[in-house]
Amino acid sequence: MAKEISLLFPGQGSQFTGMLTQDLISSYKDIIEEASDLLEIDFISLINDESDNKLNQTSYTQPALLLTSYLTFLRFQTLTNIKPIIMAGHSLGEYSALVASNSIDFYDALKIVRKRGLLMEAAPSGLMAAIMGIDSNILRAICMKEDGINNKVVSCANLNSPLQTVIAGSDSSVKNVCNLAKEAGAKRTIILNVSVASHCKLMDESSKLFAKYLEDINIDMPSSKVIHNFSAKAADDPIIIKQNLINQLTNSVKWVDTMNEIASTNSIVIECGPGKVLQGLAKSNGISDILSLGTKDFDSKLKELL
Repeated sequence: MAKEISLLFPGQGSQFTGMLTQDLISSYKDIIEEASDLLEIDFISLINDESDNKLNQTSYTQPALLLTSYLTFLRFQTLTNIKPIIMAGHSLGEYSALVASNSIDFYDALKIVRKRGLLMEAAPSGLMAAIMGIDSNILRAICMKEDGINNKVVSCANLNSPLQTVIAGSDSSVKNVCNLAKEAGAKRTIILNVSVASHCKLMDESSKLFAKYLEDINIDMPSSKVIHNFSAKAADDPIIIKQNLINQLTNSVKWVDTMNEIASTNSIVIECGPGKVLQGLAKSNGISDILSLGTKDFDSKLKELL
C-alpha cells in the first residue's frame, strides 16, 4: 500500500530573491498577472528583481510567499494524484495550507495576508530572537519572569523544535531574555532580521482590527485536515478557523505539537514552497521521510518513498 502524504507550507524567513522560478512563471503566468492586478503589486519584479528591496517588508513578504507557495502546490498536483491527508503551515504558511485545502479562495487569501501584513507593520516595534540549545519549558519560564517588567512584553513566539524556540517582544526584554537564556545554558541566541515582532502581545491591537476585517471573509471547511498554529489541532467549524487565525497573531506557533501530530500518521512529509526551512525543522522533530519540492530529483525521490 502506498504511503500517504502530508504537506507543509513555509512562513516568513523562507523568502528569497528569485524564488518565483521561470518554470512557475511560464506555467502560471495568468494567475501571477491576476494577483498582481488585484493587489497592485508587480510580483515578478518584487520577487525576482534584486533592486526591489520590499520583499523582506512583511506587507509584501506575506502575499509574495502565499503566491509562490500556492503555485508550488499547483505544480505538486501535476506530479501526483495523491490527496494529502494533512496540511499545515508555519505562521503565514497556515494561509497557504487553507488555500490548498479549498478552505479560503486564493484571491481572498491574497487580500487577507496583505491586510494582515499592513496591520502587523502598524503594531508597536519589537524584536524576535532565535534561542538554540535550551529546553522550551526553561525558556518559557524565563520569559514569564521578564514579561511585564517596566510594562514591556516578551514571550515564546515559535516553538519550532524541542531545542529551538523563537521569542518576541519589546526590544529590551528580548535582549534580556537572550542574556538570561545564555546564563541558563543556551548554546546560541540570534536576533532575527525581521520587520515586525509577531506572535506576541505587541500584536493585540492589530489582532482586534484583523478580527474585524475577517468578518466579511468566507471560509469553508478544508477538504484535507489542516493543523492550526494556535491549537496544534484541526478545527471542526469555519468560525473556529477564523478565531485560530486571529489568535495566531498574539500567541505561540505550536510547531513541535504540529510535527508530533503529523509524525503519528507515518506519512511522507513534503515542504511545499520556497526554501527548505521546514525540512530542517521536521528533521529536528524526528521526522525522517521529508522532502522539499525544491529538492534535486524530487520526482524520483518521491517515487522511491511511495
